[in-house]
Amino acid sequence: MLERLLAPYLDNRGELPDDCPRHLPYFKTLKIFSAPSEARAQLMKEYLGDWYHASKREPYYDSHKRGDQFKGYWAWEAAAITYLLDIDDSSYRDAEFYPADLVAFARSIDAPRSSGAKPEDQELRMKSGQTCPKSGTWETLDIPLQQRKFAVGEIMQAEDASYGITVWRYMGD
Repeated sequence: MLERLLAPYLDNRGELPDDCPRHLPYFKTLKIFSAPSEARAQLMKEYLGDWYHASKREPYYDSHKRGDQFKGYWAWEAAAITYLLDIDDSSYRDAEFYPADLVAFARSIDAPRSSGAKPEDQELRMKSGQTCPKSGTWETLDIPLQQRKFAVGEIMQAEDASYGITVWRYMGD
């Protein structure tokens, strides 16, 4: 399952395996990947219906009864698969273990579904001390936030780097 989730982001992955080292509950997700798009929502709904019971060999199973720090039960892989395969989740959005808010958030920000999904300038980032590749406004990922205009060829320096290396993100012209 993880190989299928990562395949859109990594080139030359070769043939994807047809098994899962952790058979249950994850083996059922392989059917979702290989199914025609119109069948995927129903398969995901079934997967989520069986998810907790099929997870009985997982370390998190019944952790709410052991006094562990309980964070809730979430089928994170269901959210990832739903988003990456662009499955309409309306039929299972209210399923008990489905993190619907995570999928809604990913859709709201148009998170990339593959390594080539975003235009280059939208995710252009440079470390402080490097030469500016594109003129315009740049913003640090540091706290406190800094914004500066750099010209092509200018060395991108930060005035105050609270966390060591500063990373600049291109914001536009």
